[in-house]
Amino acid sequence: MPKRCILIGSSPDTDIKAISRLMHRDDYIICADGGYVFAERLGIIPDLIVGDFDSSERPENSVIEIIALPVRKDDTDMLYAVKEGIKRGCDEFILCGATGGRLDHTYANFCTLKYLADRKIPACIADGKNEIRIINASVYNTGQKTVMQNFKIMNKAGCGFGIFPFGCDSCEISLKGFEYGADNIRLTSDFPIGVSNKIVNNKAEVCVYDGCAIIILESM
Repeated sequence: MPKRCILIGSSPDTDIKAISRLMHRDDYIICADGGYVFAERLGIIPDLIVGDFDSSERPENSVIEIIALPVRKDDTDMLYAVKEGIKRGCDEFILCGATGGRLDHTYANFCTLKYLADRKIPACIADGKNEIRIINASVYNTGQKTVMQNFKIMNKAGCGFGIFPFGCDSCEISLKGFEYGADNIRLTSDFPIGVSNKIVNNKAEVCVYDGCAIIILESM
C-alpha cells in the first residue's frame, strides 16, 4: 500500500515543533543519521534509521531497524534514505531537518528533491519557515512536446515566494495570484528575477511549461 514518508535529517537548525505539526499517524518515518535525536525528542519511534553516524553516535535501541552506511560513499545519508523509502513503497516524501547548518548539505538536499521530481514522486522540504519544492516539466516530455505542470497554492496570501531554474539553464513559467504575476516568461539561471515575490490571492498557481523550477514558499 502506498504511504507518505517523513524523512528527518540532522540539521542543527531543525524545528521539532514544525515536524510535529506535519506528522500523520500512518506516516512511514525514516531518520537520516542524527535525525533520530529529533525523533526521540518528539517521542517518535522511527520505522528506520539510515546513516554513517559521523555526526552522532549510533543509537542503542535494538528495536528499530538500522542501516549503517560507510562514511566514504557516493550517496548522502538523505539520498540513500530516500532511495530506501522508495524501495519500501513510499510514494510521497517530506524532508525535515534538511536546511540550515552547512550550506553544501542544504544544497545537496535540494538535489535530492530533484531526484524525486525526476521520478515524478511528490516531495518537499519543510523547515517551519519555508516549503521548498521542485517542479520538473521536462520529465513529462512526450517526445513531441512537454506537458505543462502546475502547482496550486491555497490560503497563503501574504506569504513570500521565490522561483528559479534548477538543474537547467532556463525554464518557462506563469504565475497567477502573485504581486508580480507572469505570463509565459522565461527565467534564466544567470538572472534571479524570481526573488522576493509575494502571494496576494488565496488561490495562486505556478505553471511550468518546460525546464525545471525550484520554488520557495514562506510558511505562515
